[in-house]
Amino acid sequence: MQTQTLKHTDEIQGYDGMSNRALKGFQTLIFKVSGITMSDAKKSLIAGRLTKRLRALNLNSYDEYLHYLTKGEGTHSGEVENFTNLLTTNETYFYREPQHFAFLKKEILYKHNSDQAIRIWSAASSSGEEAYTLAMVLAEEFGANANWMVMGTDISTSMIKAAQQAIYSEQRVRMVPDDIRYKYLLKGTGEYNGYVSVVPEIKKHVHFEHYNLVESTLKTELFDVIFCRNVLIYFNQQTKKKVMERLCRQLKQGSYLMTGHSESLHGMLPELKSVSPSVYLKANQTNGLIS
Repeated sequence: MQTQTLKHTDEIQGYDGMSNRALKGFQTLIFKVSGITMSDAKKSLIAGRLTKRLRALNLNSYDEYLHYLTKGEGTHSGEVENFTNLLTTNETYFYREPQHFAFLKKEILYKHNSDQAIRIWSAASSSGEEAYTLAMVLAEEFGANANWMVMGTDISTSMIKAAQQAIYSEQRVRMVPDDIRYKYLLKGTGEYNGYVSVVPEIKKHVHFEHYNLVESTLKTELFDVIFCRNVLIYFNQQTKKKVMERLCRQLKQGSYLMTGHSESLHGMLPELKSVSPSVYLKANQTNGLIS
């Protein structure tokens, strides 16, 4: 059987083919399911990432895809999940923004009683690079058999699956110091040449799950440190404050929150005290005063 070919290849390959109606529809949908605000300046990115779904579904335009997502078969076929995965995935790598890991080691872990459990949350973990970096730092400080854990969450189910596999290209681990790489990363051979995998001694401490920072049920456990980096920039001010309020409730008193270096929480929550660039302490509050 001859398959139907796309009629408007130029419209699919180039963002100029995306109508304003389709753009607004995609912006509304991604905000509804994730809380992420995508400006008109992201039109090229949106078009480029959604192209593969138009081809896979044999659709002729972005307007057809929007209809499929919001009124057609895509509303119950799992296509909204594919759509969300494509628009929320960001490239990352091990030891990204290394100042945070240095602060973690020197100012937090150094003072932590090694006999007590420590829990760290990588709240926008993407494909797991940040969470496994945290695990390596903890293993170096306390040992691979100590009582510590890292939880990684992300709104993208495809990224969670990739994180659980823990297989990465050499490019993604380029910032890992040689001695750390030797201890905790296994070099691939054969079909996995050019890739590495995280050793089981580290993987056993790291748990990944799907999570929406805006609306998923809050965790019952509290954390000693939360990393929520390079995701707040995608939220509007109202949603950003909501996310920060929710994360703050998950922090122990005297614990720390890390954000991306381009993300500021200045004046947003009184209980969060800036102690270093993009590092905040959940300070004790007495009679409305921060101590």
